[in-house]
Amino acid sequence: MDRKIFILLDFIVVVISMLLGYAIRFSCNIFPDKGIAPIAPYINISIFAAMVWIVMFNVNSIYKERKFINLCFELSKIIQSSFYSAFIISATTFFYRGFYYSRIAVVLGIIISFFLLSLIHLIMDAILSKEDVVFCFIGNDRDMAPLVKRVKLHGFPKSKIMFCQFEKLQCFLRNSEKPDNVRVIICLDNFQEIQQISQTCSKFGIQYYIYPKTSRIFLSGGRIEAIFGIPVITTDILPLELWHNKVIKRFFDILLSMLFLTMTMPFLFLIAVIIKFSSDGPVLFAQERIGYRNKKFKIFKLRTMVKGAENILPYTLDHDSRITRIGSLLRRFNIDELPQLFNVLKSDMSIVGPRPLSVEDRLFFSIPGFYERMKIPPGITGWAQIHGLKGGQVEPEERFRYDLYYAENWNIWLDFAIIIFTIFLFFNNKIK
Repeated sequence: MDRKIFILLDFIVVVISMLLGYAIRFSCNIFPDKGIAPIAPYINISIFAAMVWIVMFNVNSIYKERKFINLCFELSKIIQSSFYSAFIISATTFFYRGFYYSRIAVVLGIIISFFLLSLIHLIMDAILSKEDVVFCFIGNDRDMAPLVKRVKLHGFPKSKIMFCQFEKLQCFLRNSEKPDNVRVIICLDNFQEIQQISQTCSKFGIQYYIYPKTSRIFLSGGRIEAIFGIPVITTDILPLELWHNKVIKRFFDILLSMLFLTMTMPFLFLIAVIIKFSSDGPVLFAQERIGYRNKKFKIFKLRTMVKGAENILPYTLDHDSRITRIGSLLRRFNIDELPQLFNVLKSDMSIVGPRPLSVEDRLFFSIPGFYERMKIPPGITGWAQIHGLKGGQVEPEERFRYDLYYAENWNIWLDFAIIIFTIFLFFNNKIK
Protein backbone atom coordinates (compact mmCIF):
# COMPACT_ATOMS: atom_id res chain seq x y z
CA MET A 1 0.00 0.00 0.00
CA ASP A 2 1.24 3.48 -0.91
CA ARG A 3 1.63 5.44 2.34
CA LYS A 4 0.56 8.63 0.52
CA ILE A 5 -3.02 7.42 0.97
CA PHE A 6 -2.54 8.34 4.63
CA ILE A 7 -2.43 12.03 3.65
CA LEU A 8 -5.98 11.97 2.28
CA LEU A 9 -7.16 9.80 5.17
CA ASP A 10 -5.62 12.12 7.77
CA PHE A 11 -7.13 15.18 6.12
CA ILE A 12 -10.63 13.66 6.30
CA VAL A 13 -10.14 12.44 9.89
CA VAL A 14 -8.98 15.83 11.21
CA VAL A 15 -11.74 17.78 9.45
CA ILE A 16 -14.41 15.40 10.79
CA SER A 17 -12.86 15.43 14.29
CA MET A 18 -12.75 19.23 14.48
CA LEU A 19 -16.37 19.43 13.34
CA LEU A 20 -17.28 16.80 15.94
CA GLY A 21 -15.74 19.09 18.54
CA TYR A 22 -18.01 21.87 17.25
CA ALA A 23 -21.06 19.58 17.34
CA ILE A 24 -20.38 18.33 20.89
CA ARG A 25 -19.78 21.86 22.18
CA PHE A 26 -22.98 23.36 20.74
CA SER A 27 -25.30 20.32 20.73
CA CYS A 28 -24.70 18.79 24.16
CA ASN A 29 -26.20 20.26 27.31
CA ILE A 30 -23.09 19.58 29.40
CA PHE A 31 -21.56 22.93 28.42
CA PRO A 32 -22.88 26.46 29.14
CA ASP A 33 -25.45 27.51 26.54
CA LYS A 34 -24.28 30.59 24.64
CA GLY A 35 -26.25 29.98 21.50
CA ILE A 36 -25.12 28.08 18.39
CA ALA A 37 -22.14 29.60 16.58
CA PRO A 38 -22.07 29.66 12.75
CA ILE A 39 -20.45 26.57 11.30
CA ALA A 40 -18.59 28.22 8.38
CA PRO A 41 -15.64 29.53 10.50
CA TYR A 42 -15.29 26.09 12.07
CA ILE A 43 -15.10 24.46 8.64
CA ASN A 44 -12.27 26.87 7.83
CA ILE A 45 -10.36 26.10 11.03
CA SER A 46 -10.94 22.36 10.45
CA ILE A 47 -9.33 22.54 7.01
CA PHE A 48 -6.47 24.62 8.45
CA ALA A 49 -5.98 22.10 11.28
CA ALA A 50 -5.87 19.21 8.79
CA MET A 51 -3.18 20.96 6.73
CA VAL A 52 -1.10 21.74 9.84
CA TRP A 53 -1.31 18.11 11.01
CA ILE A 54 -0.29 16.80 7.58
CA VAL A 55 2.70 19.16 7.44
CA MET A 56 3.86 18.10 10.92
CA PHE A 57 3.41 14.41 10.08
CA ASN A 58 5.43 14.95 6.92
CA VAL A 59 8.21 16.73 8.86
CA ASN A 60 8.38 13.71 11.19
CA SER A 61 8.60 11.31 8.21
CA ILE A 62 5.35 9.56 9.12
CA TYR A 63 4.38 9.38 5.44
CA LYS A 64 7.76 8.02 4.38
CA GLU A 65 7.78 4.52 2.90
CA ARG A 66 9.33 2.05 5.36
CA LYS A 67 9.87 -1.67 5.30
CA PHE A 68 10.11 -2.10 9.07
CA ILE A 69 7.69 -0.30 11.38
CA ASN A 70 7.83 -0.21 15.18
CA LEU A 71 4.42 0.74 16.52
CA CYS A 72 5.69 2.32 19.74
CA PHE A 73 8.20 4.49 17.88
CA GLU A 74 5.46 5.39 15.41
CA LEU A 75 3.21 6.47 18.29
CA SER A 76 5.98 8.68 19.68
CA LYS A 77 6.15 10.51 16.33
CA ILE A 78 2.36 10.93 16.29
CA ILE A 79 2.42 12.34 19.84
CA GLN A 80 5.19 14.79 18.96
CA SER A 81 3.51 15.91 15.72
CA SER A 82 0.13 16.26 17.44
CA PHE A 83 1.61 18.37 20.24
CA TYR A 84 3.09 20.90 17.83
CA SER A 85 -0.05 20.83 15.67
CA ALA A 86 -2.23 21.51 18.72
CA PHE A 87 0.03 24.40 19.71
CA ILE A 88 -0.14 26.00 16.24
CA ILE A 89 -3.93 25.53 15.94
CA SER A 90 -4.60 26.89 19.45
CA ALA A 91 -2.32 29.87 18.90
CA THR A 92 -4.02 30.65 15.56
CA THR A 93 -7.52 30.63 17.06
CA PHE A 94 -6.32 32.75 19.99
CA PHE A 95 -4.64 35.49 17.93
CA TYR A 96 -7.08 35.50 15.01
CA ARG A 97 -9.41 38.48 15.45
CA GLY A 98 -11.83 37.83 12.59
CA PHE A 99 -13.90 35.39 14.64
CA TYR A 100 -14.08 34.32 18.29
CA TYR A 101 -13.66 30.53 18.36
CA SER A 102 -14.97 28.50 21.26
CA ARG A 103 -11.95 27.18 23.20
CA ILE A 104 -13.95 24.11 24.22
CA ALA A 105 -14.87 23.25 20.62
CA VAL A 106 -11.27 23.63 19.43
CA VAL A 107 -9.79 21.60 22.30
CA LEU A 108 -12.37 18.83 21.85
CA GLY A 109 -11.60 18.72 18.13
CA ILE A 110 -7.86 18.47 18.81
CA ILE A 111 -8.31 15.67 21.35
CA ILE A 112 -10.60 13.67 19.06
CA SER A 113 -8.20 14.21 16.14
CA PHE A 114 -5.25 12.91 18.16
CA PHE A 115 -7.04 9.75 19.31
CA LEU A 116 -8.48 8.92 15.89
CA LEU A 117 -5.22 9.61 14.06
CA SER A 118 -3.28 7.47 16.54
CA LEU A 119 -5.80 4.64 16.30
CA ILE A 120 -5.97 4.63 12.50
CA HIS A 121 -2.20 4.87 12.00
CA LEU A 122 -1.41 2.14 14.52
CA ILE A 123 -4.03 -0.22 13.10
CA MET A 124 -2.93 0.38 9.51
CA ASP A 125 0.76 0.08 10.41
CA ALA A 126 0.08 -3.14 12.32
CA ILE A 127 -1.62 -4.54 9.21
CA LEU A 128 1.17 -3.36 6.88
CA SER A 129 3.90 -4.74 9.15
CA LYS A 130 2.37 -8.23 8.96
CA GLU A 131 2.54 -8.57 5.20
CA ASP A 132 3.82 -11.75 3.57
CA VAL A 133 7.60 -11.21 3.54
CA VAL A 134 10.54 -13.48 2.72
CA PHE A 135 13.73 -12.75 4.68
CA CYS A 136 16.89 -13.94 2.96
CA PHE A 137 19.79 -13.96 5.40
CA ILE A 138 23.20 -14.29 3.79
CA GLY A 139 25.98 -15.03 6.24
CA ASN A 140 26.85 -17.14 9.24
CA ASP A 141 23.84 -18.40 11.24
CA ARG A 142 25.47 -17.36 14.50
CA ASP A 143 26.16 -13.82 13.28
CA MET A 144 22.57 -13.48 12.09
CA ALA A 145 20.98 -14.85 15.29
CA PRO A 146 20.21 -11.43 16.89
CA LEU A 147 18.49 -10.20 13.71
CA VAL A 148 16.48 -13.39 13.28
CA LYS A 149 15.33 -13.07 16.89
CA ARG A 150 14.21 -9.46 16.31
CA VAL A 151 12.27 -10.40 13.17
CA LYS A 152 10.38 -13.12 15.04
CA LEU A 153 9.86 -10.94 18.12
CA HIS A 154 8.39 -8.02 16.20
CA GLY A 155 5.71 -10.05 14.51
CA PHE A 156 6.00 -11.34 10.96
CA PRO A 157 3.71 -14.39 11.32
CA LYS A 158 3.35 -14.98 7.58
CA SER A 159 7.02 -14.41 6.83
CA LYS A 160 9.44 -17.02 5.62
CA ILE A 161 13.00 -16.97 6.94
CA MET A 162 15.69 -18.59 4.82
CA PHE A 163 19.48 -18.72 4.98
CA CYS A 164 21.11 -18.85 1.60
CA GLN A 165 24.27 -18.21 -0.41
CA PHE A 166 24.65 -15.91 -3.44
CA GLU A 167 23.81 -18.57 -6.06
CA LYS A 168 20.66 -19.69 -4.24
CA LEU A 169 19.56 -16.05 -3.87
CA GLN A 170 19.89 -15.48 -7.64
CA CYS A 171 17.83 -18.57 -8.39
CA PHE A 172 15.20 -17.60 -5.82
CA LEU A 173 14.81 -14.04 -7.17
CA ARG A 174 14.49 -15.27 -10.75
CA ASN A 175 11.66 -17.60 -9.77
CA SER A 176 9.98 -15.29 -7.27
CA GLU A 177 6.53 -13.98 -8.20
CA LYS A 178 6.79 -11.09 -5.73
CA PRO A 179 10.40 -9.86 -5.56
CA ASP A 180 9.15 -6.66 -3.85
CA ASN A 181 8.34 -8.74 -0.77
CA VAL A 182 11.88 -10.07 -0.44
CA ARG A 183 14.22 -8.58 2.20
CA VAL A 184 17.90 -9.42 1.75
CA ILE A 185 20.09 -9.02 4.82
CA ILE A 186 23.85 -9.46 4.41
CA CYS A 187 26.48 -10.16 7.04
CA LEU A 188 29.72 -11.11 5.27
CA ASP A 189 33.45 -10.37 5.42
CA ASN A 190 34.05 -10.74 1.68
CA PHE A 191 33.62 -7.27 0.13
CA GLN A 192 33.53 -8.62 -3.43
CA GLU A 193 30.69 -10.99 -2.56
CA ILE A 194 28.77 -8.14 -0.93
CA GLN A 195 29.13 -6.13 -4.15
CA GLN A 196 27.80 -9.04 -6.24
CA ILE A 197 24.76 -9.43 -3.99
CA SER A 198 24.06 -5.68 -4.03
CA GLN A 199 24.20 -5.60 -7.84
CA THR A 200 21.81 -8.55 -8.04
CA CYS A 201 19.37 -6.90 -5.64
CA SER A 202 19.54 -3.65 -7.64
CA LYS A 203 18.86 -5.60 -10.83
CA PHE A 204 15.64 -7.00 -9.39
CA GLY A 205 14.71 -3.67 -7.77
CA ILE A 206 14.68 -4.90 -4.17
CA GLN A 207 16.19 -3.37 -1.07
CA TYR A 208 19.10 -4.98 0.71
CA TYR A 209 20.50 -4.37 4.19
CA ILE A 210 24.11 -4.79 5.32
CA TYR A 211 24.53 -5.87 8.92
CA PRO A 212 28.17 -5.07 9.81
CA LYS A 213 29.75 -7.41 12.32
CA THR A 214 31.36 -4.41 14.02
CA SER A 215 27.88 -3.21 15.04
CA ARG A 216 27.90 -5.86 17.75
CA ILE A 217 30.59 -3.84 19.52
CA PHE A 218 28.02 -1.04 20.00
CA LEU A 219 25.17 -3.49 20.79
CA SER A 220 22.38 -1.17 19.68
CA GLY A 221 24.20 0.64 16.92
CA GLY A 222 26.44 3.66 16.56
CA ARG A 223 26.76 6.98 14.80
CA ILE A 224 27.96 7.27 11.20
CA GLU A 225 30.68 9.87 10.82
CA ALA A 226 33.06 10.68 7.98
CA ILE A 227 36.84 10.91 8.06
CA PHE A 228 37.50 13.14 5.05
CA GLY A 229 34.65 11.59 3.11
CA ILE A 230 35.06 7.97 4.26
CA PRO A 231 32.16 6.73 6.47
CA VAL A 232 33.08 5.18 9.81
CA ILE A 233 31.06 4.01 12.84
CA THR A 234 31.72 5.68 16.16
CA THR A 235 30.04 6.09 19.54
CA ASP A 236 27.81 9.04 20.30
CA ILE A 237 26.76 11.14 23.28
CA LEU A 238 23.52 9.78 24.68
CA PRO A 239 20.59 12.25 24.61
CA LEU A 240 20.09 11.87 28.37
CA GLU A 241 23.67 12.97 29.02
CA LEU A 242 22.65 16.49 27.92
CA TRP A 243 21.54 18.67 30.84
CA HIS A 244 18.39 20.09 29.20
CA ASN A 245 17.10 16.59 28.42
CA LYS A 246 17.74 15.57 32.03
CA VAL A 247 15.68 18.55 33.21
CA ILE A 248 12.79 17.73 30.83
CA LYS A 249 12.72 14.07 31.85
CA ARG A 250 12.92 14.89 35.56
CA PHE A 251 10.11 17.45 35.30
CA PHE A 252 7.74 14.94 33.69
CA ASP A 253 8.82 12.21 36.12
CA ILE A 254 7.75 14.34 39.08
CA LEU A 255 4.55 15.48 37.38
CA LEU A 256 3.43 12.01 36.24
CA SER A 257 4.45 10.17 39.42
CA MET A 258 2.43 12.62 41.55
CA LEU A 259 -0.53 12.24 39.17
CA PHE A 260 -0.37 8.41 39.20
CA LEU A 261 0.06 8.30 42.99
CA THR A 262 -2.97 10.56 43.47
CA MET A 263 -5.05 8.32 41.20
CA THR A 264 -3.92 4.99 42.70
CA MET A 265 -3.55 5.86 46.41
CA PRO A 266 -6.99 4.48 47.52
CA PHE A 267 -6.32 1.31 45.51
CA LEU A 268 -2.82 0.94 47.01
CA PHE A 269 -4.25 1.29 50.51
CA LEU A 270 -6.79 -1.49 49.83
CA ILE A 271 -4.09 -3.80 48.41
CA ALA A 272 -1.86 -3.08 51.41
CA VAL A 273 -4.64 -4.19 53.80
CA ILE A 274 -5.18 -7.42 51.82
CA ILE A 275 -1.44 -8.23 51.82
CA LYS A 276 -1.15 -7.55 55.56
CA PHE A 277 -3.99 -9.87 56.51
CA SER A 278 -3.35 -12.61 53.93
CA SER A 279 0.19 -13.61 55.00
CA ASP A 280 2.88 -12.85 57.59
CA GLY A 281 5.37 -10.12 56.79
CA PRO A 282 5.53 -6.43 55.87
CA VAL A 283 3.38 -4.84 53.18
CA LEU A 284 6.34 -3.40 51.31
CA PHE A 285 9.36 -5.31 50.10
CA ALA A 286 12.64 -3.36 49.84
CA GLN A 287 15.64 -4.63 47.90
CA GLU A 288 19.01 -3.09 47.13
CA ARG A 289 19.41 -2.28 43.45
CA ILE A 290 22.01 -0.60 41.25
CA GLY A 291 20.81 2.58 39.60
CA TYR A 292 22.08 5.62 37.75
CA ARG A 293 25.89 5.77 37.55
CA ASN A 294 26.15 2.55 39.63
CA LYS A 295 24.55 4.25 42.64
CA LYS A 296 22.90 1.78 45.04
CA PHE A 297 19.39 2.42 46.36
CA LYS A 298 16.46 0.62 47.97
CA ILE A 299 13.67 -0.21 45.54
CA PHE A 300 10.12 -0.52 46.88
CA LYS A 301 7.56 -3.12 45.84
CA LEU A 302 4.39 -4.58 47.25
CA ARG A 303 5.35 -7.88 48.86
CA THR A 304 4.31 -10.78 46.64
CA MET A 305 6.26 -13.63 48.31
CA VAL A 306 6.25 -15.36 51.64
CA LYS A 307 8.34 -13.77 54.38
CA GLY A 308 12.10 -14.42 53.97
CA ALA A 309 11.79 -15.69 50.38
CA GLU A 310 14.35 -13.17 49.11
CA ASN A 311 17.10 -15.03 51.02
CA ILE A 312 16.70 -18.12 48.82
CA LEU A 313 17.19 -16.72 45.30
CA PRO A 314 17.79 -13.13 44.10
CA TYR A 315 15.42 -13.60 41.17
CA THR A 316 12.04 -15.20 40.55
CA LEU A 317 11.50 -18.52 38.79
CA ASP A 318 8.53 -19.47 36.61
CA HIS A 319 5.70 -20.79 38.81
CA ASP A 320 7.78 -19.92 41.88
CA SER A 321 6.32 -21.62 44.99
CA ARG A 322 7.38 -18.64 47.13
CA ILE A 323 4.76 -16.37 45.52
CA THR A 324 1.57 -15.86 47.54
CA ARG A 325 -1.90 -16.11 46.05
CA ILE A 326 -2.46 -12.33 46.08
CA GLY A 327 1.16 -11.89 44.97
CA SER A 328 0.53 -13.93 41.84
CA LEU A 329 -2.32 -11.60 40.89
CA LEU A 330 -0.25 -8.48 41.61
CA ARG A 331 2.65 -9.79 39.53
CA ARG A 332 0.42 -10.70 36.62
CA PHE A 333 -0.64 -7.07 36.21
CA ASN A 334 2.63 -5.56 37.53
CA ILE A 335 0.67 -3.85 40.32
CA ASP A 336 3.48 -4.74 42.75
CA GLU A 337 5.64 -2.14 40.95
CA LEU A 338 3.40 0.84 41.87
CA PRO A 339 5.30 1.81 45.07
CA GLN A 340 8.29 2.55 42.83
CA LEU A 341 6.55 5.84 42.09
CA PHE A 342 8.00 6.91 45.46
CA ASN A 343 11.44 5.92 44.12
CA VAL A 344 10.75 8.22 41.17
CA LEU A 345 9.91 11.12 43.49
CA LYS A 346 13.14 10.42 45.41
CA SER A 347 15.04 10.63 42.05
CA ASP A 348 16.34 7.04 42.43
CA MET A 349 14.37 6.06 39.33
CA SER A 350 12.49 7.39 36.34
CA ILE A 351 9.05 6.35 35.08
CA VAL A 352 10.62 5.03 31.84
CA GLY A 353 14.04 3.45 31.62
CA PRO A 354 15.88 0.14 31.87
CA ARG A 355 14.94 -1.97 34.86
CA PRO A 356 17.33 -1.50 37.83
CA LEU A 357 19.60 -4.48 38.46
CA SER A 358 19.84 -6.32 41.74
CA VAL A 359 23.26 -6.22 43.40
CA GLU A 360 23.02 -10.04 43.51
CA ASP A 361 22.54 -10.38 39.73
CA ARG A 362 26.27 -10.49 39.01
CA LEU A 363 25.64 -12.17 35.67
CA PHE A 364 24.64 -8.77 34.26
CA PHE A 365 27.86 -7.01 35.33
CA SER A 366 29.99 -8.74 32.68
CA ILE A 367 27.57 -8.27 29.75
CA PRO A 368 28.90 -5.89 27.04
CA GLY A 369 27.18 -2.53 27.34
CA PHE A 370 26.75 -2.67 31.14
CA TYR A 371 28.51 0.66 31.78
CA GLU A 372 26.72 2.43 28.90
CA ARG A 373 23.40 1.16 30.28
CA MET A 374 24.15 2.67 33.68
CA LYS A 375 24.46 6.15 32.16
CA ILE A 376 20.67 6.54 32.15
CA PRO A 377 18.26 6.39 35.11
CA PRO A 378 16.48 3.05 35.67
CA GLY A 379 12.72 2.98 35.18
CA ILE A 380 9.49 1.31 36.23
CA THR A 381 8.74 0.38 32.63
CA GLY A 382 10.88 0.54 29.53
CA TRP A 383 11.56 -0.24 25.89
CA ALA A 384 12.61 -3.83 26.64
CA GLN A 385 9.57 -4.49 28.86
CA ILE A 386 6.97 -3.47 26.25
CA HIS A 387 8.68 -5.81 23.78
CA GLY A 388 8.28 -8.79 26.10
CA LEU A 389 11.80 -8.90 27.58
CA LYS A 390 11.45 -8.83 31.34
CA GLY A 391 11.96 -10.82 34.50
CA GLY A 392 14.74 -12.82 36.09
CA GLN A 393 17.78 -13.67 34.01
CA VAL A 394 15.94 -14.34 30.74
CA GLU A 395 17.85 -13.14 27.66
CA PRO A 396 19.97 -10.54 29.50
CA GLU A 397 22.06 -9.60 26.44
CA GLU A 398 18.93 -9.02 24.35
CA ARG A 399 17.46 -6.87 27.11
CA PHE A 400 20.66 -4.81 27.14
CA ARG A 401 20.37 -4.27 23.39
CA TYR A 402 16.85 -2.88 23.81
CA ASP A 403 17.88 -0.74 26.78
CA LEU A 404 20.76 0.79 24.81
CA TYR A 405 18.55 1.36 21.78
CA TYR A 406 16.22 3.32 24.05
CA ALA A 407 19.16 5.28 25.48
CA GLU A 408 20.46 6.22 22.03
CA ASN A 409 17.03 7.16 20.64
CA TRP A 410 15.50 8.83 23.69
CA ASN A 411 13.11 11.73 23.46
CA ILE A 412 10.24 12.70 25.74
CA TRP A 413 7.70 11.65 23.11
CA LEU A 414 9.11 8.12 23.15
CA ASP A 415 8.63 8.06 26.94
CA PHE A 416 4.96 9.01 26.52
CA ALA A 417 4.50 6.30 23.86
CA ILE A 418 6.09 3.65 26.12
CA ILE A 419 3.78 4.68 28.99
CA ILE A 420 0.73 4.37 26.70
CA PHE A 421 1.88 0.94 25.47
CA THR A 422 2.48 -0.15 29.08
CA ILE A 423 -1.09 0.82 30.01
CA PHE A 424 -2.40 -0.99 26.92
CA LEU A 425 -0.44 -4.14 27.82
CA PHE A 426 -1.84 -3.96 31.36
CA PHE A 427 -5.43 -4.07 30.05
CA ASN A 428 -4.43 -6.69 27.47
CA ASN A 429 -3.24 -8.93 30.33
CA LYS A 430 -6.56 -8.28 32.06
CA ILE A 431 -8.44 -9.52 29.01
CA LYS A 432 -6.41 -12.70 29.01
